[in-house]
Amino acid sequence: MALRAARALRFAEAAGATNRLLLSMCSPAEAVFVKKPVDSVTVPGTEGTFTLTNNHSLIVSQLKAGTITVRDGQESKDYFVSDGFLFYNHPTDGSGCCTAEISAVELVPTSSLDKDRAAQVLSELLAAPKDTEWDRTRAQLGAALVSQAIKAAE
Repeated sequence: MALRAARALRFAEAAGATNRLLLSMCSPAEAVFVKKPVDSVTVPGTEGTFTLTNNHSLIVSQLKAGTITVRDGQESKDYFVSDGFLFYNHPTDGSGCCTAEISAVELVPTSSLDKDRAAQVLSELLAAPKDTEWDRTRAQLGAALVSQAIKAAE
């Protein structure tokens, strides 16, 4: 019952919004936002970090590991994303609200990251044997991801 109520509230937030960016952020585990009206969202694209607001030009972007910042008025909330995609579309109705959809592999609030545990995982990755190409690749990719998690946790 509580889950249904939470879903209804997330959809209800978009009702009545005009000329705002409607943000949807989800991972396979959960939908963080569904068409939530916000002022802007800053994402770590593979070509660099960029910010989207309402009436931005159309864009599809691959995301890399880093921090997503969602701004609504004076409030700002940060999320760690491992990787994913962003799709930005113009309004399909008369509301003037553009939509930004973020589909991520992993998406968690930065406040729930454990910097000490991430540093321990990084040490283990760097100390692991690198005898095969797979071992070297795993260590390199894992170290890059964990380094971004540590940076986001700061």
